[in-house]
Amino acid sequence: MTQQQTRDPEEAFVGKDLGKNEFTASGEVLHHYFEGLEVDSSFYNENSSYGKPVVPSMILTNVDGGFSGAGFKDNFGNLWIRQEWELRKPMHPAETYSRTSTVADIYEWRDRTVVKQVVDLWSDDGELMARGTHHQSYLLGKSHLGKVQLRDPNKKEGIRKFQVPDGESIDPVESDITLEMCGLFFHGNKNYHTDKQAAEELGFEEVVVGGRMTMSYIGDMMDRRFGKGWYEGGTLDIKFTNIVWPDDRVIARGVITDRVQENGGTRANVAVWMEKPDGTVCIVGTASALE
Repeated sequence: MTQQQTRDPEEAFVGKDLGKNEFTASGEVLHHYFEGLEVDSSFYNENSSYGKPVVPSMILTNVDGGFSGAGFKDNFGNLWIRQEWELRKPMHPAETYSRTSTVADIYEWRDRTVVKQVVDLWSDDGELMARGTHHQSYLLGKSHLGKVQLRDPNKKEGIRKFQVPDGESIDPVESDITLEMCGLFFHGNKNYHTDKQAAEELGFEEVVVGGRMTMSYIGDMMDRRFGKGWYEGGTLDIKFTNIVWPDDRVIARGVITDRVQENGGTRANVAVWMEKPDGTVCIVGTASALE
């Protein structure tokens, strides 16, 4: 674990209370989600198992982004490396919730400095609805390099060595991600997930498809397979292993590896991952849901 010797109030430090604010899954946010991902919205609306529209689970990844001072000003080469979530209750469109967050740790990982941020989502009556842990990595002091040095996917662990686990396969979710889709998903904002010049300023040769976008396909897969059992007891722990670029085809996959008894019910444990057609693994991790 490392800490800055002099704390900048506009940057992350261990133990920092990032405060409390509100979050609403507005019609605009949902429109950008469905249009950007090009997924069928009827499952979450007229076909919702709750009898009323429900918010896609991975809208939660917008919740941890609403806090200033959660990272570093030197954001050269910054990337998501891991996301963890515990789901307890779904959100519904246009309803307003509260969110709180803290910086739990700052640690070194390979050549990167990682901020571990914990965020909680609360209902208006004080019930914890979800807890997330976001790991954002930075290449501090390396902007002079000009370009981010990326390892060859063929030489990285978790790619060619990846073995599809035994078990019950879940229907995959596939997508050909275009630059236009990135622009829609990220609300038309100009940043390194939507604009090549902005990406080059952070050391990338091309637009980087955001982790928020790619992991949403895994969430969509889990939403459709488990429904209420996912929304009201799901867990997710994934790592981002290779960058996705515009015009890449990605496939979110899952395999139920086993089932365990829990509080009189059953919990399904799931291996989840995202891959490209050539076998490059972009995301790998575990999930679980009640059945």
